[in-house]
Amino acid sequence: MNPWLPPLAYSAWTALVLGVAIGSARRGGRRADRARLAELDAAEYAFVGGGAARAADVSILALLGAGALHLNRDGQVVAARAPAADAAGDAPLRILDREYGGLPLRDLRTRVAAAPEIQGIGADLFAAGLIARPDAGPRRLPRWALFATLPLGPATAIAGFVRADDATSGALPWVGLLLAVIGSQACVAGLLLLGVFGERVVPTAPTMRRLIRLRRDETAVAALGADGLGTVALWGLDRFPDPVVKEIFRRNAPTPAGRPPQSAWCGGASCASPQGARAGSCGGTADGCGT
Repeated sequence: MNPWLPPLAYSAWTALVLGVAIGSARRGGRRADRARLAELDAAEYAFVGGGAARAADVSILALLGAGALHLNRDGQVVAARAPAADAAGDAPLRILDREYGGLPLRDLRTRVAAAPEIQGIGADLFAAGLIARPDAGPRRLPRWALFATLPLGPATAIAGFVRADDATSGALPWVGLLLAVIGSQACVAGLLLLGVFGERVVPTAPTMRRLIRLRRDETAVAALGADGLGTVALWGLDRFPDPVVKEIFRRNAPTPAGRPPQSAWCGGASCASPQGARAGSCGGTADGCGT
């Protein structure tokens, strides 16, 4: 038995699985609406880049910047006006309208992420072919193939180490076998650890290219929203320029919880992520925020 045959076969299999899996996840199973891609607003880019949690944060912080919400240092949020009947960005106000005395920021972030307005963003983007759900349709097969590839690595090492006549192979083929198997295993494990095939939003290939170009264009980023809103929509809360608000959001990160039945885009912890949002200073905050 040629000791090079198992690692070569394993490497070819791994390359095939990786190629099919990545291509399947990035295509999303439908043609992207490029005209729709050019019309995305800050909340939609936030959803593409950080899921429902970041889109919810952008929505909350946009209202803070407009003075429609008040936030104190303890993380308590109250509404400064009634919600508009047909404004999708007023989802936080609608939730607070039903809560006397406001809500802790931690609870508000989780509830806004699961709100129909934010969930609807995910449904619209998916319908336009701009994002994909990794656990849907043809992506199940590549994901399972990736998991199956991991135990094949040790099996390949054993098969290559032992010749057909039960004699051990030489040092050079053995080193080559180890390098091939370790490299292939690292690629598969890295892809799985990055969460590309977990329960999270995956931008399709045209959307990812658009994000890359947009992040390089400071003027376009600023046009998404004033006072750092566009920056946070694309990169997350770490890029928010106001350290006071950023610290309040950091201390009031939502607790990961189970997905509500009506929240299709809250898989895993995606509605309880501490990522992504912005506000203008404290956005007309109360009780000494920013002091």
